[in-house]
Amino acid sequence: MQSIFSPNSRNIFFISLLVIFGALSFAILSKFLIVLALAYVCALLVLPVHTKIRSFLSKKKLLSGGSSAIASATTVLLLIVLIITPFTIVLSKILSDAQGFYAQVTEQGTGDLSVKVEQIIQPYFPNVDLKFEEIAAGISGFVVDNLGTFFSGTFDLVLKAFLFLIALFYFLKDRDHFGQLYKRITPLKESDDVKIFSSLKVAVRSILIGSLVVALAQGLVSGLGFTIFGVPNPFFWGAVAGMFALVPGVGPAIIWVPAAIYLYVTGGDGSVAWIGQLVWGIVAVGLIDNVLGPKMINKGIQIHPLFILLSVIGGIALFGPEGFLFGPLVLSVFVAVIDVWKTKEA
Repeated sequence: MQSIFSPNSRNIFFISLLVIFGALSFAILSKFLIVLALAYVCALLVLPVHTKIRSFLSKKKLLSGGSSAIASATTVLLLIVLIITPFTIVLSKILSDAQGFYAQVTEQGTGDLSVKVEQIIQPYFPNVDLKFEEIAAGISGFVVDNLGTFFSGTFDLVLKAFLFLIALFYFLKDRDHFGQLYKRITPLKESDDVKIFSSLKVAVRSILIGSLVVALAQGLVSGLGFTIFGVPNPFFWGAVAGMFALVPGVGPAIIWVPAAIYLYVTGGDGSVAWIGQLVWGIVAVGLIDNVLGPKMINKGIQIHPLFILLSVIGGIALFGPEGFLFGPLVLSVFVAVIDVWKTKEA
């Protein structure tokens, strides 16, 4: 029986189905796109570890048929124990410190401390009006708003964490399958896809392992110094120092130098804690910047720290706490595509 529909009508109907169900599928999955993207990026970063674990299992002939699944599960477990759990604990401490500091500033102000610091600074900078309460409340409020959102929805947090780990497991275990799936739906040539993925790996490792890891290390070491020498709310100020580590020409010194001033002003006669804080900032925090920084950041694609900082802050503002990583990820993809396009044009 001959169809009453013309080929054009059938094509329009097919495209309509494709658009409708494609839009519905996107709407269903859109809530978890950030989780999936972060899981994929994490898979790229831990892939060398996964490869070594899988190679070890193969050499030992331990369940060779399922060695990929075992290696993937082992990699995820190590990530949970060594990175995710400590990082979550530190985030909760940062939130607790930020909440306490925000409440103190908004309810009590900074009191005599502001007056004492201004008396020290204003002879050298007489026109500077230091509004400590406003600055401190703004910074701590930003942290409380974003981290508070992250921890407030317990079910949502647990669900996203579970999906992240499951997705990470399958991205490691079935990465070849996902690669074939991408090749079937992409309109690009295989050579272009290879270039994009290669550039993406380099960009992700340059930005996330390079700049962000160095900034996190400086924040952790700064926070440790604040804890040792008695600076209040050390986790919060360590997090702020880590954020400023991404600011070109500024760095965490903008936090640990005032911390030393604070210890000098409040320490009384005979206190040497402020000297220890200065030495710690110059030696310990500076060592990361001068030794670890060049080794990590100078590998791969070069991105100015200013744009990395903007991608972090903009990512948090646009996507919430996950934007801390998703913002730089978007920047990484953009840089990778530009890199491939420049190669293609050449």
